[in-house]
Amino acid sequence: MRRLSAEEGKDMTRPRRTRRDRNQAALLAELEARGMVVWDLSDLGGKILDAIAFWRGRAVPVEIKAPGCERDLTDGERASIEALRGVGVEPVVATRAEDVLRRFERGS
Repeated sequence: MRRLSAEEGKDMTRPRRTRRDRNQAALLAELEARGMVVWDLSDLGGKILDAIAFWRGRAVPVEIKAPGCERDLTDGERASIEALRGVGVEPVVATRAEDVLRRFERGS
């Protein structure tokens, strides 16, 4: 495991206020209603993706975006997605619960 340098870690500080996408609460509630355990991490901000969904023995990092904004990733979100892919974890950028379900069905 590689530790972050002080320079890399500075982006991990907690922002004063994070912005949630308008569909986030409903999307997370729907995942929970389908039997998933969902950790909402959106208050952490920075390079941390919005949530982690756990289901059927697997975990998937989730970045939630409003419909039509799927490509509007921050530099931190992009960096996190690439870092996760670099270690074999495939996150999902989701606008609907079905996006997360598809990721679980496809595998990583």
